[in-house]
Amino acid sequence: MRAAPPRPGPPPALVVVLAAVAGGFGATRLWPPGPAAPGGVAGRAVAALAVPGARARVVGTVDGDTARIAFRDDAGRATVTVRYLGVDTPETKHPDRGVECFGPEASHRNRDWATGRLVRVRFDVERVDPYGRLLAALTPEGWRRSLSERLVAEGLGRVLVIAPNGVDAPRLRRVQERARRAGRGQWGSCGNALPSGT
Repeated sequence: MRAAPPRPGPPPALVVVLAAVAGGFGATRLWPPGPAAPGGVAGRAVAALAVPGARARVVGTVDGDTARIAFRDDAGRATVTVRYLGVDTPETKHPDRGVECFGPEASHRNRDWATGRLVRVRFDVERVDPYGRLLAALTPEGWRRSLSERLVAEGLGRVLVIAPNGVDAPRLRRVQERARRAGRGQWGSCGNALPSGT
């Protein structure tokens, strides 16, 4: 006489939950796993700068929409690169695209506006990109607008929204439309040289 096949047991996730409860440790979220917290300097920066009232100092700019900021936490002082949320400025250092129309102007203006300034750092949903750069809006002390919004308003950059981020997109698109209608910056000077998708 053959033995009956074994009855299926509880799902593995249930076993883990029951073991966690029986073992006395808290399991808040077992499935699906959440996104990994950023590590290294970017992780430190997110932890330090997501706190209300936190400030950083811009120590330099890379191009029209990217800067380097210095911050301090329990481990000491560190610097990290920030890619501005919601804006894309013309290239100045791209290996394939070269120097684009109004790229140098955007880069110079960003440097003049940002370098040396204390800034408030505001994050959206995704806080670090695959290159280890922070994704954030930077607003210099005493300003009502972020650097992203100022660049768009002056026609030095165009709106770029990459999901899941996009909390500022509606306002930035309104600002961009005003700049386009007024022919500010690249909208009045670049004509057919504007990158596609604008």
